[in-house]
This record gives sequence, structure tokens and C-alpha cells, in this order.
Amino acid sequence: MTEGTGHVIDPDGEARRALLEAVAEHGPGALSDATIMDNLCRNKLAALPGESVLIVSAARADVPALLRNKIPELGNYGAIQSVAVTLAQASDLDGAATLWVVREFARTLGLIAPGGTQPTPRFVPEGAAAGAGATGATGAGATGAGTGTGTGAGAGAGVPPGMPGAAAAPGMAGRTGAPPPTRTSTRPRVLTRNTIGVAAAIALVAGYLGVAAAAHLSPFPAAPAASSPPPGTSPSTGPSTGTSPAGSPDASPDASPTSDFDVLLSKIPASVQGHNNCQLTGTQYGATAVIQCSRLSSLPARTIIYYLYSSPAKLTSGASAFLGKVGFRKERECTTGNGFTDFLIECQSDFRNPAPFMTGSIAEYTSTTHDPIIVTTDNQQKVMAVMVGTNAGDLLTYWKQMNWIVR
Repeated sequence: MTEGTGHVIDPDGEARRALLEAVAEHGPGALSDATIMDNLCRNKLAALPGESVLIVSAARADVPALLRNKIPELGNYGAIQSVAVTLAQASDLDGAATLWVVREFARTLGLIAPGGTQPTPRFVPEGAAAGAGATGATGAGATGAGTGTGTGAGAGAGVPPGMPGAAAAPGMAGRTGAPPPTRTSTRPRVLTRNTIGVAAAIALVAGYLGVAAAAHLSPFPAAPAASSPPPGTSPSTGPSTGTSPAGSPDASPDASPTSDFDVLLSKIPASVQGHNNCQLTGTQYGATAVIQCSRLSSLPARTIIYYLYSSPAKLTSGASAFLGKVGFRKERECTTGNGFTDFLIECQSDFRNPAPFMTGSIAEYTSTTHDPIIVTTDNQQKVMAVMVGTNAGDLLTYWKQMNWIVR
């Protein structure tokens, strides 16, 4: 979508690809880490200073956590609109510009359809645009961005082995948002090439402030821990009611129904949820919902990614797809004698546990960094769990205790 002088945000999809690469390398938590995003923008998006300002601002505001708080109330698209308004007000950025970056964060987390690289009008903060002397009609995208209101606070968490996630993981603080005051000027804030220098300067300052805030340097004291729902409770309150924002190319329905998130969350033990590091990460491998719980320092499984399926057949298919994706090749059974006594690399077996009663499959292998990984299914719950640990024996013992899922 072009407008005014024809300049657009991320015209070739470079920023979108960079965000996807960052999540693939660092996990979903990267989107909540201003330092990672600042380095990403410096290394890969130097030619897009305006987009860099938006991405770093979104990471500093912890947009993933804000989205997770709003989705249960407003649905995926309604949450995107509301968070865009909050970010615009908090960062003094244009509504249409923040709508773009919030939508891209949501897309990277798998909350909306992947879509193409259709561009959006490029905007910069009011002061920079005004300094460039731009004139013309206000961008249509701003209308869609100003329709959401609300407050958000919460925490999320990390990501799977090649998986998703984020938010209280690297720490997520809630924000409050309300519709920005009515603008009386009709001057657009379209970023022309003459204002790139101004935007670049803003990016440099924002980058320093982001690093200072992350390290609790002056003038940023250490922030208090973000509030979160009590263990075992769901942040969701009802079905999605969000609608696609005006002018948005994303007209598809919400990718992850809130009800599926609730169902899966109810199957995750309080001992895992209690770390406040669990987050909705999408619908990978045919699952109807995926939640990743990371930085579980007190458990042998430091990261657990849960996948919910609609039927046993789809559960089996999803587990096969996951193992194929990671290059797993079965070399042996996982049992020695009829028991799981040792962690055996590249093994796969079916299992039947008498108490609590559970049937499913288990596969064991190591990552490229030699971390032990167990991929297991629970046929009764229709759940697949991917557990990543640091000690193979401890991880297998934890799996055998069957405390990784609610029975």
C-alpha cells in the first residue's frame, strides 16, 4: 500500500525477514529484548532507519507481552490495534507506523497469517516529519490504528527448540493505553529520504537508551518484576472479538483461538506455569495451539513446548512432522529390557504408563549444542511436549515421573 510520495514501510520485506531470522536464532524472547533488536537493526537494517526506530521501540515496550494480555479480551486483531495505540502514545510515534510494527511482531509470533510483503506507508515521529516540512493528506492507515483502547499488563516466556515464545521471558512489563489525543494538524508524517538522517539519529539515541535500560544504567533503575496471573489460571476470558484494522492486508481469521489456548494452558502443571515464563507461540506442526515455557531453572527440563491437537491422528502426524523437521532418524528403541533406564540418542518407542494411566510415544536425541531433548506424546490429552534439558539422565527421570503434564 503506497500513499502520498509513494514511500512505504519495509517495501521489500527486509524487516519482516530479519525479525523471523532473529526469532529462529534467539527464540521469541528476542522480540522483547531491545538490545537484540538494536543489534539486529544495526547489522541488517542499516538502510531502513525508520523501521529500526519502530522495531527497537516495540521491543522496549515489550509488545509480545502486551499482545498476550489483550488477545483474550479483544482477539488477535483487536489486540494488535489496541497495542498499536498504546505504543504510539508511549513512544510519540505515528499510529499507522506503530500499527505496522505491532502487526509484524504478531506475524512473527504466529498470531496472524504469514501474509506477503505488501508494504504500508512509512511514518516517523511527528517531530522528525514536521522538520522535513512534509505536506499532504493524512495516511489512511492511521484511522485503523486509533480504534483500540485498553490496558495491558503481564508476563510471558521463552521459546521451543527451533520453536516459539516470549515475554515474561526476557521480562515483560505491562503497559496501559488509551486513544491518543485528537490531532489538529493534517500534515502527514511520511518519511521522505530527506528525513532519514533525522530518523537515524533517533535510532542511535534509542539504541543507547535501550542498552542502558537493559543493563539498569543511569538514568534507568532496575525495573520491578512484572505482575502475572496466579499459577494455573488462564489470562483468557472469552472468544476472539477482534476485527481486521482498516486498510490491513490481513483479513484472515485469528490463527490461534483463545479457547484452544485455555485448554492447553489447563494441561500445564502449576510447577511449570509458576515460573511465569509460558507464552502462546502459534499453531506449528498442525497443532491448534502451542505454548512454550522457558527458563525453568529449577526443573531438569529447562524449556518445555506444549502442542495441543484436535485428534490422536493429528497428534501422531504432528509428532512425525516435528521429528522430520529436526532431522531425527530412529536408530533403536528407547527401552532397555521393558524400561526406560538410559537416555539413548536417536531412539523412539511407544510407552504405556500404568499410574497415572498414559499411553503415547517418546523419542530421545541431542541438539546441535548437545542438549538432551525428549519429544513425547500423551494420547489421552492429545498433547505433544518437547523437553529440552542440560543433563540427559535427569531429563529422562523427570519424564518418567509424568509431572510435566496435568493428569
